[in-house]
Amino acid sequence: MSRSEWTDPAAYEHMRGYEADEFAAEYLIRNTEFVAECRRLASHLGVGEVVGPPDFAVRWGARFRGCW
Repeated sequence: MSRSEWTDPAAYEHMRGYEADEFAAEYLIRNTEFVAECRRLASHLGVGEVVGPPDFAVRWGARFRGCW
């Protein structure tokens, strides 16, 4: 989405039926700091391990199994 499109309601039409957790995920995947940290952490973990130490969960308000 370009900078000029963020105010266009049509750009968000696909989110009409989103639940709270889906909106939260949308926010996180658009946050470059979260994406960078998640990739760093994921590169050091095995499949199925919980991503992130407790401070990750506190900082981002969530914990995930494998970000990408």
